[in-house]
Amino acid sequence: MYSSVNMLNSKQIEIFYHIFKEGSITKAAKMLNVSQPALSKSISYTEKKLGFKLFNRDSKKLVPTDEANELYEYASMVIFQLENFNKTAKKLTPLDSKDINIGTTPSIMLTLMPKILRAYKEIGIAGFNFINLNSNELLSRLDNKSIDIVICFDPAISNRGSNHLDENLFSRHVIHKGSHVMISPKGAYDNKEASKLEHFLNDPFIEITNLISFYGVKSLTKHFHNKPIGSNIAGKVSSYSGAASLVSLGVGSALVDTYTANNCDANKVDVFEIEEDLPYQIVLLNNQSKAISDESKKFIEFVKSLTNKF
Repeated sequence: MYSSVNMLNSKQIEIFYHIFKEGSITKAAKMLNVSQPALSKSISYTEKKLGFKLFNRDSKKLVPTDEANELYEYASMVIFQLENFNKTAKKLTPLDSKDINIGTTPSIMLTLMPKILRAYKEIGIAGFNFINLNSNELLSRLDNKSIDIVICFDPAISNRGSNHLDENLFSRHVIHKGSHVMISPKGAYDNKEASKLEHFLNDPFIEITNLISFYGVKSLTKHFHNKPIGSNIAGKVSSYSGAASLVSLGVGSALVDTYTANNCDANKVDVFEIEEDLPYQIVLLNNQSKAISDESKKFIEFVKSLTNKF
């Protein structure tokens, strides 16, 4: 068994790595910002500890031994891991900035976020950086720690492979539950019954693609493939807000969340509750392995306190 007495620490490995790489104690000392005598003493101690030479002195030139050539590859791995460690540690350092990086979907940015910010303004002022993307992209940003907080339609229940949240890594809090409603161009159903999905069977329909907001079902689109609706697609968009814009122009009907529906112009759009329960949830997410500012933590707790109040 190899004795721990002969094991090098990371600093000794770092010194060996730089001397080997630079081919000179003088250059390595400059790189590490230490004195040349200190580095010479350190490498001599390392060789003594290992029990074999790492470098042969040929005039003023250092020539690595066979043992050094073999160890250099492993030293490179150690230095690489140390650099990764330091980069990760830097990301985890608590932030002093009061700015909060918030990711939201376009629809939530237009509907729910103004209500939250109006309420938050009464108790505290913070700088907000908003990133508006679809839920899939927001999850990716949250995973790579480039966003502090995400407020979006619940992705945890979408069952879409890698986008299924790891509850041990991401903190998830439901802040609103609702049921989808149908919005249609103003007056399109004045003389028709419009309370079930099949009542919209033969009329132009706006399909919302790439959504992961349909609670318990993979997507709205997948759900409609098994329903008597969606055979007459008048247009396709990737967000609720985009669908609402097309509906207001008279292009067709669309299923949206209640926030988007309530934000529509009542002179251009009619809203219908549907007998079939088509639930959705809006959640607040943050990556627990990412260091965030005290202001961000304060904002998270505030949003949690607003659950189902809007």
